[in-house]
Amino acid sequence: MLTKTIGTSKKKIITKFCALTLLIVLCFAMPFNASAAQTTTSIYTKKTLTHNSRFDNSDIVNGIDISSWQGDVDFKKVKKTDTKIIILRVGVRGWASEGPLKKDERFDEYIKDALSNGFEVGVYFYSQAKTEAEAKEEAKFVLKHIKGYKFSLPVYFDYEFAGTQKGRLEKAWKDGSLNRTKMTKNAIAFCETIENAGYRAGIYACRSFLNSNLDRTQFEEKYPVWVAEYNPKTSYAGEYQIWQYAGGDPDGSNGSGKVSGISGYVDSNYIYYDKLTPLLSKGFDIEDIKKQEYTGEPVSPAFKVYYGKKELVKGEDYYVSLEDNVKIGSARVTVTGINKFKDYNKCTKTFSIVPPEITDVKLEERKTNSLEVSWDKSDCAKKYYVQVHRKDGWVKVGTTSETNIEIPDLNSASNYRIRVRAYKKVDDVNYYGIYSDEFETATKPAKPTELKTISVTPTSFTLKWKKQSNASYYEVYQYNYSDKKYELFKTVNGGKNNYLNVDSLAENKKYTFRVKAYKKSKDGKLLKSAKSDKFYAYTSLRAPKISSAKSGASKRISVNWKKVSGASGYQVMWSTTSNFSSNYKSVYVSGKSLSTVLTTAQSNKTYYVKVRAFKTRNNKKLYSPWSSKLSVKTK
Repeated sequence: MLTKTIGTSKKKIITKFCALTLLIVLCFAMPFNASAAQTTTSIYTKKTLTHNSRFDNSDIVNGIDISSWQGDVDFKKVKKTDTKIIILRVGVRGWASEGPLKKDERFDEYIKDALSNGFEVGVYFYSQAKTEAEAKEEAKFVLKHIKGYKFSLPVYFDYEFAGTQKGRLEKAWKDGSLNRTKMTKNAIAFCETIENAGYRAGIYACRSFLNSNLDRTQFEEKYPVWVAEYNPKTSYAGEYQIWQYAGGDPDGSNGSGKVSGISGYVDSNYIYYDKLTPLLSKGFDIEDIKKQEYTGEPVSPAFKVYYGKKELVKGEDYYVSLEDNVKIGSARVTVTGINKFKDYNKCTKTFSIVPPEITDVKLEERKTNSLEVSWDKSDCAKKYYVQVHRKDGWVKVGTTSETNIEIPDLNSASNYRIRVRAYKKVDDVNYYGIYSDEFETATKPAKPTELKTISVTPTSFTLKWKKQSNASYYEVYQYNYSDKKYELFKTVNGGKNNYLNVDSLAENKKYTFRVKAYKKSKDGKLLKSAKSDKFYAYTSLRAPKISSAKSGASKRISVNWKKVSGASGYQVMWSTTSNFSSNYKSVYVSGKSLSTVLTTAQSNKTYYVKVRAFKTRNNKKLYSPWSSKLSVKTK
């Protein structure tokens, strides 16, 4: 430019100098924000997007939101991308007229995996609420299913039309039962319910919905906003901290994004992290407040308040206000900062006031397979919840409005622990009191049954009965025919030891027994069953003696034995094996006979013969031991 001005007139030089000076002045007078807006290329859609100038120099983070529509998700692969944040769907309200609530079938799986892989996590609920009551119902549904999970981002109220004229929101908007004011109140009702439970709440909607169906001035300063607009640049003028710029439609429309670890398309988001996090952290954290017992007086629970990891001091850093803290139900505590914390957001936490602990649980009636217990009446609750401890832990017995209950289907001679708590329903929510002290007692042992004898000999037998594993011991009583009464014969320790060896008896004699079971209960009682029905036990006859075994004709064996007094008959057995394990036969002979002739299958063969006596009692044969065996070779 200077080389062209040499040799020109002074006027031209001055003119050009003034023009240059004016240009310089205009340049310095121009605002700096007139520079080009910030742009980024999406890692999900590969498209370039332009951010609102308010986010110049912001910390922009990539994030996705997913639901069960995404199917199997490999969170480890997703983690290897530049994805930092995942927002998960907790559930939905159906868009049909009934509007049922349904949990996302993969929510628990997703949130566990997302948290374990180090993502920052938020959640959302797809709403179709037509009233504040429905919005609160949705919030309570969410609170039920996120309980126990620790995540850092808000619980978002996803408010949108279903996209069909049959949708419940579409119909309500069309007939005028829903308007902008009511829908705004619904959104706020959801968020307040969430925040009253100690979580941070936010609102999600598309740009047109935020502009036309909600009054953003009523909530954008209080709750984080997540706006959806599928354009290269959002024109939404309100406050927002997350921009969803592409949808996750299955057909890939709306500029849908893709990410490693998910086979289908995903909703794609930019999170203006430095704008969002102050809304989350600029506040207090109240520790969970335990259930408080109803006293009839205002309840002031003890709790700690933190800012970050710093424990704050009541009266120096904050003051506390309480609401609904006199009656059974949900109460609320609000912490408001003072002094250096005066500009910080208030924090609210709900806690439960519940019926007082039940006292004096005691036994009313004890049976073999059931227990009846009672307890002191609660003055402030009309229903009671009862549990019994079984092998698998505490299980519900039932609920009752009475102050007693029978616990059925129990094992005999078994110790059980029982506990009771009162409860009261308030606004369709049951508020359960603290359990009573555990009451421990035992069922009665059952009357012993199925008595029988085994291993019977002429001088002994084993008396056996049905086992009661939980019994402490048994007592066996024998009838004294002289004194005409039952006397304790023996004590058998241990419920599994359900037998008694009885010996030194007379042969072929009847004995009468009864058995009683005992249980040492942990409440100090010694419990006993009824005596079993009387049982007749018999010793057997003595073994007969074989006088001879001879073969006087082909395939014939003559056997003779000595009489056994009292025998109803005899059984004679012969076999070609000495241990009678195979090739054997037997024949029964009347008790009046002391001999028989056996017909064998082979001649010129050695056979073995033995005899035993039997006594018929109650149409059953009671056998003596076998005689010694004799061998004989047939002709």
